[in-house]
Amino acid sequence: MTGPVREPQRTPPLIAEHDTWISLDPVVGCPADCGYCYLGTMGLRATKPMRRATPRRLAHELHSYLNGRRAELIHPLDDPTPLCFGNYTDMAMTPDNASMIVAALTELAELIPPRPTVLITKATVTENLVAELDALEWPIVWFFSQSFARDQGITLERGRIADFETTLRNAHLVSSSRWQSAVHFWRPFVPELSHPLPDYQAVVRRLQDVGVDASVVAGMRRGPGVPVDDPRVLASLPSCAEAPSEQREVFDRAGWEELRAAARTVGYPVYRHSSCALALVRSAREHLGTWRTEVFADRCLPCSCPKPQRSRCGPARTGEKDLTEDADDFCARLAAFLGLSREAISFDAGTGCVEIFAEVSDLEYNTILHAARGRYVPVLKSVGFERAWRSAWSLKARQLFEDKPVGGPE
Repeated sequence: MTGPVREPQRTPPLIAEHDTWISLDPVVGCPADCGYCYLGTMGLRATKPMRRATPRRLAHELHSYLNGRRAELIHPLDDPTPLCFGNYTDMAMTPDNASMIVAALTELAELIPPRPTVLITKATVTENLVAELDALEWPIVWFFSQSFARDQGITLERGRIADFETTLRNAHLVSSSRWQSAVHFWRPFVPELSHPLPDYQAVVRRLQDVGVDASVVAGMRRGPGVPVDDPRVLASLPSCAEAPSEQREVFDRAGWEELRAAARTVGYPVYRHSSCALALVRSAREHLGTWRTEVFADRCLPCSCPKPQRSRCGPARTGEKDLTEDADDFCARLAAFLGLSREAISFDAGTGCVEIFAEVSDLEYNTILHAARGRYVPVLKSVGFERAWRSAWSLKARQLFEDKPVGGPE
């Protein structure tokens, strides 16, 4: 079952655990106005960005967060969880936002070791910004969000939104730097936007030619916080507006089949989850467990993933620590983190599931997911959603709990 219905947060936390990364949001409010964006229901779309923390305060708050309650599960010095700036604004769309990135990373470098940091943008990236960031010697992965609506004359987006040619220039600039990488965020991948594209192979070749490492392909999420009643969505994306309420994502499955075939032909990676793209950039095993059997068929197997990268994922190889070796210790730490008795957490060695007999918030669940690193599958009795954007991971965790033949803690 789900937890009690909660109003999506209008003012998001300064620091919050999302499924792929830790979100840092010192600025909220986006000057752009995209009809499909979840910021619309939060009153943060088509607004002047509001700075609510100084770079120094953000850095100290993050240091405290990493070394506080979270450290019961994840040691700060053994923590590969990426950071992500600005999930409630566009950090490259205004000069003030861009200066905030540089200043905040400068402060962070004084307090924590470098870790991959994601910047998501639809804006034009300047040479000065790329140069300033490169001087920090901090690993940055740009996610260039591109729907192709503007190129097709579909009026879903207002403001300084990059067309495809600008996205390519952004990617070339970033991929020519030393410490920064480029990923193409293809969303929303729905029939009205993907079908008109004349040649998927030509698109991925152009991305490949300018140094983009991969594309992450996402549909239009359904649920609280998603503005399917926006007049532009109603007019231009009927597949999203008319989808059944129980459908969690509108996604062009037929287009996806064509896209992944085209990508494989030219040897270009395309993924269904941002975590996979980050693993590719880092040459590391994907840490959420998209390669596990529970989501393997939909999130891993169909993707165009290079063989060397695919070989990094999966259960531990010879010489690596056995994935279940510290299951008891993990469950004990998890119980302490959640304030539960040890009996409220159980481990099924046959499935790798860590079962939590309690309601857990989606933000707490994401922390658990990061701590598990794909070694275990955290499943839970109930999830209480705090974010407007509902993660498929926590929904899947609850579904797996309901599907398991368990009766409760002993």
